[in-house]
Amino acid sequence: MKTNMNRRNFLMTAGATAGFAIASGYSPFSYAQNEKVRVGCIGTGGQGTFHIRDGLTGTPDIEIVAVCDVFLPHQREAIKLAQLANAGITITPEKRLTDEEKQMASAATRPNAYYDYKEMLEKEELDAVVIATPLATHFPITMDCLNAGKWVFCEKTLVKTIEEGRDLITRCHELGRWVQVGHQRRYNPKYNMAMGLAYDDNMIGRITHITAQWHRNHYWRRVLPKDYVLNDEEKKFITDLEHHLNWRIYADSSEGLFTELATHQTDISNWFLKKVPSRVHAFGGLDYWRDGRTTDDNILLAFEYEESSNDPGFMPIDQRSQFQKLRELSKPYTVRSVYSSILANAKRGASELIQGDRGTFELTEGKCLMFGEDVVTQKDEGQSAEEMAAATTAGSTRQVSTEELLNGKELLADVALLTPDVYQFRAFANCIKNGGVPRSNQMVGFTTAITAIAAIKSRREGGVVEIDPSWYSFDFEVPSFYDFGKWEEEIS
Repeated sequence: MKTNMNRRNFLMTAGATAGFAIASGYSPFSYAQNEKVRVGCIGTGGQGTFHIRDGLTGTPDIEIVAVCDVFLPHQREAIKLAQLANAGITITPEKRLTDEEKQMASAATRPNAYYDYKEMLEKEELDAVVIATPLATHFPITMDCLNAGKWVFCEKTLVKTIEEGRDLITRCHELGRWVQVGHQRRYNPKYNMAMGLAYDDNMIGRITHITAQWHRNHYWRRVLPKDYVLNDEEKKFITDLEHHLNWRIYADSSEGLFTELATHQTDISNWFLKKVPSRVHAFGGLDYWRDGRTTDDNILLAFEYEESSNDPGFMPIDQRSQFQKLRELSKPYTVRSVYSSILANAKRGASELIQGDRGTFELTEGKCLMFGEDVVTQKDEGQSAEEMAAATTAGSTRQVSTEELLNGKELLADVALLTPDVYQFRAFANCIKNGGVPRSNQMVGFTTAITAIAAIKSRREGGVVEIDPSWYSFDFEVPSFYDFGKWEEEIS
């Protein structure tokens, strides 16, 4: 029998037999310095084309050789953007290509297009895949790609059930492979700087509360192309085009705000507390956009994180009052994180407040601020009520010692940064080419998915849901879900 040892078969064999060596950072094969990672994009709708345009375009080590989508217009748009990405041409809605750029694009690799991702896996010599399909398909597609010997980038939320998550983590262990999950804030230099300031420099003290939200004033529905008729290939996969394009608002294909928006921020809570919550109480309803959707248009989630002295996120405190009992300062404590997402008011948009006893981070993808607290100590206990009141602002918050920290110091304000999507895909390519495990790995994706799974259960049952540590405990080594990087390394 003839042995076909082409590059594709070699990569599949190496990945399947290397075992834990890959997960530990060793790669049994290597890339030439200028060799690109050959990627296939599965799912090229809104999020999929966003990744091509805003992430993969800025990643020189990646070449898009195939795209796959069950809807022909998505294929066509992805081919156009991928060819520009392969030429290294960044495009924006208002930008017009120069003649030189048009020539560069036409000379670049034009990816092949597929309706069926299994056919793509069979025919293409791929190193990796980028999955941006509806939530309900994440698990089967990721497992198929892992079993085909591919490195996988999968959009969040990674899985829909605990069983799916455990099976996926176990399969990664068996194959010695990892999955990178699209929690792109994990690669934002400003967020990583905030993590360093919190844990390496103790700038905000013990984190005591987290407040986060994603607020929009929008129906969150996509308009169907007028008079569009599905072709024969599309009909094999699409039975209802409206449902297909608006999968986010239907419970059989998504969990709406819980999985498409909330996990952006519950991931940040897990990260900054280096912990999975112990319980959640969720509220929600369909109260405004009553248009046939089956997912909530407003949700409110309250999580409790229990920190003990042996936990990596535990932060000791000093005795700030003579009435505090010294022997109790190192006892376990609870941090509460509150999240809201609504579709009928956009005030404050998407952001997270990481609130400590010495300061606060206000984090957004575009601007991250650090605020200070004028810490009350034992020396203040002799002050009268009038003196205490005089030291506070109108909002009953004590003035901090510097005007800069009172109004908020912007992190990395003087540094020109790329889009967060570029950072995560450069990390993806780097881990494939040079070994290592992504910071936003399969355990990040799974532990964050657990926050949504438990919250959905709470919403349906109408009460507090306890999160069982056995859900995310394994009898083999798994990657960390709370590592962070140095911001200088992120932008190098």
